[in-house]
Amino acid sequence: MSYVYHSVPEKMIGHNLVPLNIMRQKHHELFTQYSKKYEGRQEILNRHIPLLDCFWSDVVQFSPVHPSKIFELQKSLGLIRKMPIYQYFEIDTKLFNPEKAVVYFKSDYGEENIKFMWLKDIDLSLISEVPQPTIDYYKTFIGTGKLPLNYQFIPHILYAGTIDTSASKIITI
Repeated sequence: MSYVYHSVPEKMIGHNLVPLNIMRQKHHELFTQYSKKYEGRQEILNRHIPLLDCFWSDVVQFSPVHPSKIFELQKSLGLIRKMPIYQYFEIDTKLFNPEKAVVYFKSDYGEENIKFMWLKDIDLSLISEVPQPTIDYYKTFIGTGKLPLNYQFIPHILYAGTIDTSASKIITI
C-alpha cells in the first residue's frame, strides 16, 4: 500500500477533506480560517493545474513524505527545539480516483521550475524522502529565529475532489 499524509484539521465538518473552494461555498468560516496560511501568497490559490484543468484552491494537498521526517530534519538543523505534537491522516492512495490525482513538483523558485505528473505514473517510494532543495531551503533559516514553510519543494499530491477519511488511520508525531 502507498500512503500520503494530510494534517488533521483543527475544525472539520464530517469526515471529508475538501478543497478551499468547496469550503468557501459551504463553510465560509472554515474557509476564512484555513485560507489564512496563504496570506501574503494568495496568488498560489489561482495557480492553474494543467492536467486537472483546475486551480490550487480546487484541490486537497497531500505529502508523500512522512511528517516525522520533515520535523526530525528541522529539529536536527536546530530550527525547532522539540518535536511538535501533530496529528495526520495516513491516506491510502487507493482511495484516489486516478483521473483526479497529480503530483506537483517544484525544484526551485519560479514558475519555470514547476511540473505536474499523474500520480498513477509515479512510484511514491521515489518521492517519500525530504528532497535536497527542501534541505537547502531549511538551512537558510538556521540562526534566523524564523520557521520555514514545512512543505517547500516537497512534492505535493493534488487531488481534485473530496476524500473520505473515516477509514484512514490517524498518526501522531
